[in-house]
Amino acid sequence: MQRNTWLRPEKGNSLTIRLLIWVALNLGYRVTALLRWPATLYYAAVYSSVRRASWQYLSHLHRAGALRRPHWGMVLRHIHAYSTNTLDRIYLLSGRFPRENLHITGQDILHEALHQNRGCIIMGAHIGSFDALRQCGLNASVPFRMLMYRRFIGATSRFIEALAPGFNADIIELGQPDSMLATLKALRNGEFIGILADRAHDGGRSIPIRFLGEEAPIPAGPFHLARLTGAPVVLVSAIRQKNGTYHIACTGLADTLLPETEPAPAREALLSPMQAYVRWMEELCQRHPYAWFNFFDFWEKGL
Repeated sequence: MQRNTWLRPEKGNSLTIRLLIWVALNLGYRVTALLRWPATLYYAAVYSSVRRASWQYLSHLHRAGALRRPHWGMVLRHIHAYSTNTLDRIYLLSGRFPRENLHITGQDILHEALHQNRGCIIMGAHIGSFDALRQCGLNASVPFRMLMYRRFIGATSRFIEALAPGFNADIIELGQPDSMLATLKALRNGEFIGILADRAHDGGRSIPIRFLGEEAPIPAGPFHLARLTGAPVVLVSAIRQKNGTYHIACTGLADTLLPETEPAPAREALLSPMQAYVRWMEELCQRHPYAWFNFFDFWEKGL
């Protein structure tokens, strides 16, 4: 079975996304929002792997007691939530999303982390909106860099990201020879480093952690980075609310990480913070079941 099945070309085509962007920027949100259900039905009909991944995730939530037994209407609702997320990306990156619709709690945790003068690792997941989360960093008084794996970026992301001047300048691309050096330099300079820590770009560096009742491979790299540098870690989520606003919440994780000087085996030292991170993901999924945007074989059990 092939591991890390998210490592494949992104779905979508340039003509469709260019049309969507034009409609969004010229006709407004209300008109563009009408296209979400046609897009949802198209993805559900054409991409069977998306349907199966959604069913797998919803079934795990059901077995964990957080959701009723799944049916295909719930799968469509899940894909529709992703369509909404994609539409919101256009407005967030083009600067047209109202700032007053981004509500942040736990900012004091970020301030305390920065006062340690070791930079700060903002750790998220593919739950909710990465771009709303990114606004949390961009609105700060210190530089914000994102660690991202870009090899399989497709037309959808390329055209939407082009709406944000300097988007690529804020990225440290994973998998490059100087990725680690650039990351360490940014942290030494007291900057924010953001990473979505639920996907690994290198298949051999994950640790199985129980997530929603079954073990799933969780990347160890972000936690190695925190232990190596001693940088404080803040968990940040950005969840869309029913009224279209985003709630950005910050939670500290740093106190569970042992510094590199501690005489504990690397795997043992990482297990506690990784388990805490997974519990945080579980709580988010249980409260916001349709905000999970990992449409691939997350548990690597076959779809």
